[in-house]
Amino acid sequence: MALGLLLPCLYVAARQPLSSRSLATANVKTARPENQYLNNVNVRAMRDFISRYGDAEEAEWHQTNTSYVAVFTRYSVRYRVIYTNRGELSYTMKYYEEKKMARNIRAQVKSTYYDYKIFIVQEIETPDHPTIYIINLQGDAGWKKVRLCQGEMELMEEKKG
Repeated sequence: MALGLLLPCLYVAARQPLSSRSLATANVKTARPENQYLNNVNVRAMRDFISRYGDAEEAEWHQTNTSYVAVFTRYSVRYRVIYTNRGELSYTMKYYEEKKMARNIRAQVKSTYYDYKIFIVQEIETPDHPTIYIINLQGDAGWKKVRLCQGEMELMEEKKG
């Protein structure tokens, strides 16, 4: 009899949307809570996410044909964490302003582009590869997009006017 009462409760709990779960993922929610459940996110991806970003609030999970994507803000930095369908970390992208940049990276960019304001920084981290920085610069004469990796800086785009 106890088993008869327990099974329906377990079924209902397993089908609840992410936003109403009370696990370690209490702050994790989906982009579409009405049709996406915690069960739909790869377990390996979710475990890795919690171990790395357990204090992230209001994470939104999206699923594509080839990946799971978690989007959230942590310490005023916007994150986009991409996992493969098998739950392996593909890469992490961070978006932030100049004041959040590492001093050595900012100094290197400013030494060349001293008349430009650093508008937004995109930091791309991939397992087993060096970090890549895409820096958007804005000045009186237009804007530039610069790529910085392992101390090497290259101009990617430029628009005058």
